[in-house]
Amino acid sequence: MPDQLLSIDDVVRLTGLEESLIRFYESEYPAELPKKILLGGALFFAPASIAAFAGIHARQQGAESGQQRKKERFARVITVTSGKGGVGKTNLALNLAIEFQRLGKMSVVLDADMGLANVHLLAGLTPRHNLTDLLSGRVEMAELIEAGPEGIGIIAGGSGILDLADSRAQDRCRIIESLVQLERAAEIILVDTGAGMGRSVRDFLQAADEILFVITPDITSLTDAYGLLKALHQENLPNLPIHLVVNMVQSLKQAADVSLRFSSCAREFLGRDIIDAGYILKDNTVSQATARRTPHSIYRPNARVSKNTRTIAANLLQKEQKHSSASSAFARYLNLIKNGQQPLPQPRRKTA
Repeated sequence: MPDQLLSIDDVVRLTGLEESLIRFYESEYPAELPKKILLGGALFFAPASIAAFAGIHARQQGAESGQQRKKERFARVITVTSGKGGVGKTNLALNLAIEFQRLGKMSVVLDADMGLANVHLLAGLTPRHNLTDLLSGRVEMAELIEAGPEGIGIIAGGSGILDLADSRAQDRCRIIESLVQLERAAEIILVDTGAGMGRSVRDFLQAADEILFVITPDITSLTDAYGLLKALHQENLPNLPIHLVVNMVQSLKQAADVSLRFSSCAREFLGRDIIDAGYILKDNTVSQATARRTPHSIYRPNARVSKNTRTIAANLLQKEQKHSSASSAFARYLNLIKNGQQPLPQPRRKTA
């Protein structure tokens, strides 16, 4: 059976639903589910079925309580970003999703790096569709979700998504509306942005519940990250919780020193509090796993980089913001667009 097709046992495992309930949803809501695929005389489910079943189940649970609209739950949207490339942001986003999934949180990684979309490569996937297909109208959001390691969902990026930067408000509304659907099908969405402060990065920083900054001890990483944070502050980004991960450190002391330096500058000069989410020790396991197109949390779950990532996931869950699941982050941003409030303008370079 091809890797992209799922048996009923796979669907039971990935959704956590009883087989009888899955069969019931199949009979009651056939129009909301992707068509099953006939192969070798047997019918298989498409990967997009996981999100569809999850959405139906979430809606049914709300309806049974009699307060579906009032108590509808949305995913916690965490935008993972950095001031410069090469700091391990994409690897962290992917492996965090795996650790969240292991902790019982249905997770999806949205590859929003417009120039170097490569989450699918690190996960060992060959996606059938990517965000370019959504922009062109060829597919719906549910069809983009690929089944990744440990049952996480992965939405592949594509170079065509660069069109988002210059698209009309009505086109951007269509894209954000599709992402609202995604919020009903997952518990945590990790948005992997490009580095820096491009238009697409600003879009996804606005459309988040929380921001996760990734830096390294390298002086250029620190200065670029502070420059990005300063630009966000100057352009009045909503006062979202900002978490910090210091990656590729040689020791706990180095991690603490770098975190303190960054946090102190943010508090003193910008009045922003930074939440320390943890650190990741430098580990050759990362390059070995990347060469095998396997997430390090799968390749070597007991390696120190994997253990550090697991700790960060646990820290983030402990600090979960209540509003993250009570309202839709993408819907809030959609309202800004529809009401004519422009997203953050391109920041001008200023001296520190």
